[in-house]
Amino acid sequence: MTAPALPAVSVVICTLNREESLIRVLRLLRDQTVRPLEVLVIDQSTRPVPKFLAYLRNERQDTRRLTLAPPSTTAARNLSIREVRGEVVLYLDDDVLFHPELIERHLQNFSDPTVGAVSGKVMYDGAEENDEPWAARLTASGAYLRNFTTTWRGEVPTLYGCNMSIRTRVLREVGDFDLNYWGNFLWEEVDYALKIREKGYRIHYEPRAAVFHVMVKRGGSREPLPKAYLESTVFNDWYFFFKHIARGYWPCLLYRQKRVWLAYGRLNRLNLLPLLKQIRAARSKALPAG
Repeated sequence: MTAPALPAVSVVICTLNREESLIRVLRLLRDQTVRPLEVLVIDQSTRPVPKFLAYLRNERQDTRRLTLAPPSTTAARNLSIREVRGEVVLYLDDDVLFHPELIERHLQNFSDPTVGAVSGKVMYDGAEENDEPWAARLTASGAYLRNFTTTWRGEVPTLYGCNMSIRTRVLREVGDFDLNYWGNFLWEEVDYALKIREKGYRIHYEPRAAVFHVMVKRGGSREPLPKAYLESTVFNDWYFFFKHIARGYWPCLLYRQKRVWLAYGRLNRLNLLPLLKQIRAARSKALPAG
């Protein structure tokens, strides 16, 4: 019996000042057991990228480069929704490593029409593979528990942005990623996963679709200065909470943020007013007036 044909896939890589690791990802994509229909690189780099441009001229004929400024992960993903041609979009970070069957393992999950998105395994330095029967949990109090190193395969409530695939028609049905998330862009893919599930689609976790996340220290969402990074952490945490979590659980978030506030106090001479302003801004954007 012939196996069903796999859908055509567009690979999207949102990149910022990481041309060497980006080229490594592009070379790994050439060796996939299922070749992508296209590779779309959304380049938000604030510095010249001569090596990447030379690579495009000499080695990749199926790669398109779009530029975007100012840098924004959410804006880059929104641009991709309008540009891709494949039936499925695979989002990869610009600093991941993977085996040749990555795309194939993602696409095998889409034979089920109720599956709107797939999140793959993500290993990194210090992580250990396990066989726990869950990969992600979002508790009633807003605690986000991630275990995307498990070998268990099943349904999950959320996505992991560095290794996730989404049907193109689901992307266009759900609409844009929320542009209010900024800086380190924490919670933006969780927010989007909730929207996918609200539309009635399921999200699968596929451990065979695995990447190793190098987490290059420079570039990407680790590029902002330390204070800005911490300020965006507070804003993004609270913005998500104001949108999705019951008010009675908000003290739980303050407790979980204690290290962020202590780190910011050390950097900003104990002046925590900017963080309070971030909470106020998050509330005003997330909740209706009155």
